[in-house]
Amino acid sequence: MTATEPGTTGAEPGGEPTIVFYGPTAILSGPNGVQNNYFTLRFPDPVETAAQQLGNVVLAQWRQEAALRGLHGPEPIPVRWCARSGGAFGDHPDLTADPVEGSAADLASFAGAFLRLPQRRLVVLGGPGSGKTTLAVLLVIELLRRMREEEPVPVLLSIASWRPRVDHLTEWLDRQLLREYPYLGLETVRLLRRDRRIMPVLDGLDELPADERPVALEKLNALEDGTPLVLTCRTEDYVEAIDAAQVLRSAAVVEAEPLTAEEASRYLLRSATPQHQDRWRPLTDALTEDPSCPAAEVLTVPLMLWLCRTAYQRPTSGGGPGDLAKRRCFPTPEAIERHLLDSLVPSVYPAGPLPSAQPGRKASGRWSREERNRDPERVSRWLGFLARHLERQEHPDLAWWKLGTAMRLVPRMLLTGFVTGACVALVIGAMDGAFAVFDDAGPPRGLTARLHHGFTMAVLDGLINGLPAFLAFALVHGIGFVFRGAALEPSQVRIRLGGRAGGGARSGSEILARAGVGLAAGLVGGAGIGLLQGVGSTLRSGDPDWYTYGLVSGVVYGVVFGLSAGLTGALMAWFEARVAIASAPDPRDLLVMNRRTVLLQWFMFAPVFGCLVAIGSKPVIALFDHRLWGLTLAWNAEIALRFGLLTTFGAGLGTMLSLTAWGQWTLLARIWLPLTGQLPQAAMTFLEDAHQRGVLRKVGAVYEFRHVRLLEHFARTPGRRHR
Repeated sequence: MTATEPGTTGAEPGGEPTIVFYGPTAILSGPNGVQNNYFTLRFPDPVETAAQQLGNVVLAQWRQEAALRGLHGPEPIPVRWCARSGGAFGDHPDLTADPVEGSAADLASFAGAFLRLPQRRLVVLGGPGSGKTTLAVLLVIELLRRMREEEPVPVLLSIASWRPRVDHLTEWLDRQLLREYPYLGLETVRLLRRDRRIMPVLDGLDELPADERPVALEKLNALEDGTPLVLTCRTEDYVEAIDAAQVLRSAAVVEAEPLTAEEASRYLLRSATPQHQDRWRPLTDALTEDPSCPAAEVLTVPLMLWLCRTAYQRPTSGGGPGDLAKRRCFPTPEAIERHLLDSLVPSVYPAGPLPSAQPGRKASGRWSREERNRDPERVSRWLGFLARHLERQEHPDLAWWKLGTAMRLVPRMLLTGFVTGACVALVIGAMDGAFAVFDDAGPPRGLTARLHHGFTMAVLDGLINGLPAFLAFALVHGIGFVFRGAALEPSQVRIRLGGRAGGGARSGSEILARAGVGLAAGLVGGAGIGLLQGVGSTLRSGDPDWYTYGLVSGVVYGVVFGLSAGLTGALMAWFEARVAIASAPDPRDLLVMNRRTVLLQWFMFAPVFGCLVAIGSKPVIALFDHRLWGLTLAWNAEIALRFGLLTTFGAGLGTMLSLTAWGQWTLLARIWLPLTGQLPQAAMTFLEDAHQRGVLRKVGAVYEFRHVRLLEHFARTPGRRHR
């Protein structure tokens, strides 16, 4: 067929049929100009296309995640979600319309009731382990299955990284969507939001800092009318938040009801195949006959019921689920909980290869590239280390900058001093060795002799500078910890080009304290370098007069280094500002921010320190009137600048590793603790993965164990756990 110009028939009598276009409308004409049909051309809507593609990606994502979490069993846990309209939790009943309620075992009816809401807003409440996140995952899957054209795409996001006092909700949503689905592009995300094609399913309002939750509710209520939304939160935290703010307006509210012993019994039998139901009958019969028994008290919690099903899914020779009903084996609910929690790690970290990456999503950040790191035994050991660390510090917050304090102070001082001293020795030794090779005043006996001389000087100067650095940074780290009484906290830059950054300046006492630390470190390091130079020269020459030279050098270096380090430390403290940990961003974002701050400080203040050493040595020599203990003191500009250059790199590197939160994290959590098997090498990835699997919860910039029972469980030694 051929197309003709608009307004023509496009067909001669007896000819072939043609199509005539009139804008988006076309007429199909047959032989002799007989009009046969009309049809309208429809061009794809880019927003609709993007929404449908995003829906497919999100559906594939959560189907896979539900399979990994074991949520696609033949029989869902029948958690009842009861409506809480008005009263203590909800808005006016006439604004929320018909109540939403139902069972997780009948998601189709629950999703249908949600879709009939005029505003499609829902708050999901419940206690720890009640299944809030599970309901959110299954609801997203069900809504995506039902999604039609022009309907919003439900996207499940953890709300823990939002800081409502700092980030506008739409900007945070844009970042999260681009982080999870980078193929979209910022323009597409904004178009989807503008046309209300995104339904945020925000999981974990309780994971925000307590003072941020009322602000978050205010920001959510400030969204345009008609914006669909789902929010999950622990009941007690939601009640505290709405005491200081309004409830989520026009939203239906549902709360998890405790399971009954009969429901738990029926679920366990329905989950087992007919061939294996006899294994479960001793337990299910006990639940129905004695609803007050310890097993019934435990198994009415959805998390424990799921663990029970998972732990005894396969027959074993070591016992069956009926043992849980035997009081001589498990006399208390706590004993049953401990037993079931032993199966938590194998359940949420299943063996076998991970599924392949999904198209359209960011690459998975879970774990290392080596599958062996997912071994449940290793995971249990790492979680046990974290739990015992929290018990020792008597605080539930798992902060990345405090992980190093799991080591005792003296071993930590020795390790910090050793690594920083080794780094200083390598940097200064290599530079001095290179200077010695190319120095015209060196031995003129050919390349081999020069290389040998350079290597000798590198070793000697490395030892001369590394040993004092070891002592100075070890002492300074220990003294600073004792005076602070806590680990170094992350800091941020207070002043930037073009204006101020967030945060206020440090107090005068803090600036003086930092100057004192720098003064002490400089005195110890400088005196040590001078004395070791004298000892080395005496050993090489056999002349004991070099001891006096070492003493004089120690005094001069100590004064120069002390004054320079004290002034540099005061400038660094003035330049810094505290980070409000309670309102800080995501733990990884805080780590990245502190790393940038530390590197910026190194680039800015290490040269300052080097210049002060190079230039300040002249007035210090003049202060001693160019003579000390019978030795004449002379100042050489070339040697002073060379020494300043060496101290720029050496002292800057040592300070970065030993006196900053990011340096201690790198040294201890990324190097030492993985070497000793107490944490994986990718420690932050491990923490993020444990949060995704429901073992940890995120509260601001720190993590916590999801429940105090988990903390107590993992804190016990492996031998006691398996006894």
